[in-house]
Amino acid sequence: MKMRVVTATSKGKLLTVAEQIAKIGESSYAVDSIPPAYPMERERLVVIVATLNTNMPSSFSIFCKDMSKDRTANVALVVDGTAEKAKDAVAIVREAVASAGAHFCEDILYIQGGLPFKFFKKTTPAEDEAVKAWTEKLLSSLA
Repeated sequence: MKMRVVTATSKGKLLTVAEQIAKIGESSYAVDSIPPAYPMERERLVVIVATLNTNMPSSFSIFCKDMSKDRTANVALVVDGTAEKAKDAVAIVREAVASAGAHFCEDILYIQGGLPFKFFKKTTPAEDEAVKAWTEKLLSSLA
């Protein structure tokens, strides 16, 4: 499947999760940060791995508002923290993606990101299983 994994975080654990998703999904692209170094065209799936808050940088907002059908058919989200804490920020992303024309996948993966240091990249076996199960479920639903 033609997919891209992009990040809007500096947390090491979330960067590790992004790499795991790209590997499971057999993405032919390296994980990239937002805005990505290479333009997106007709991707089947874009997975955004992010530390969200309601005051995201303008580059993130512009990226989400540019998720048209020409760029991608589907957008999935992996978020740092809990559903309750990220509720407002997820709503903003959902609205931006939907208004641009891409399908927003409602099954969001929440990962507790931990400290914001890049060198803390360790994930637990339970988190690894959750990432694998979520990614496989997402990919099979789009097949």
